[in-house]
Amino acid sequence: MVNIPTSVKALAVAGFVSVALAPIAFAQTAAQNEATYSSLLQAIAAEKVSLAQQQMFVAKQGGEIEQLNVQIAGVGDLKASIEPMIGKMTTGIAGQINSDYPFEMDRRIPRLESLEATVADPAVSIGEKYRKALNIYKLEVNYGQSLEAKKGNHPVNPSIRVGDDRWVKEDDGTIKFDKKTGEREEIFDGSYLRYGRLAYVYLDADSSGAMRYDLEQSAWVDLPKRNIVDIRRAVRIASGEAAPNVVKVPIFNAP
Repeated sequence: MVNIPTSVKALAVAGFVSVALAPIAFAQTAAQNEATYSSLLQAIAAEKVSLAQQQMFVAKQGGEIEQLNVQIAGVGDLKASIEPMIGKMTTGIAGQINSDYPFEMDRRIPRLESLEATVADPAVSIGEKYRKALNIYKLEVNYGQSLEAKKGNHPVNPSIRVGDDRWVKEDDGTIKFDKKTGEREEIFDGSYLRYGRLAYVYLDADSSGAMRYDLEQSAWVDLPKRNIVDIRRAVRIASGEAAPNVVKVPIFNAP
């Protein structure tokens, strides 16, 4: 065994330590460089993706702007096509009302006149004209899908009542008020009944007679007594006084 001086041992140990530690320090530096390089590559890739997304967004916006420009350019053509259509709708509504059964004319005629005035006004937007025409068109269509009863006077020989004779009286002689509307209850000769657009009839209050409006003659014609029971039942159903049920419609002329 060779004795090594203390100072030499220290150097040897120091040398050993130095030799042992050098590769570890080098490995750590390489790993850090690799991590840094990897992070840099990821950042570059992220930037490329972000740039690509921005380019896609810009391209999309450019396409949408182009589409809007095309639509704006076509507004004139669209307006030119819609205005004649609104005119045809208005003419069709007018034709329907003028050739239809004479129900609710106190509402339908003013609506038609208001529509015609709106369509003829150049200051009104095309959108407002179309909205109004479509709204009235829907109302007219709905008339053909409902059963409706309304009180009124005789269509040919209406009674004329003045003063307190116009109002229904209670047993004590005071004027009777309608429970639903709160208004005074008026006396009428009978009731009008509309079966969609299939028929329009009138029934006396005491069920003594009934009439039907004839579209071909544009006049009211008497109905046979045998129709009265069915009409009275339909009036009660339409007024909510009886449960819904199947009703018979007097749509043919009867001797």
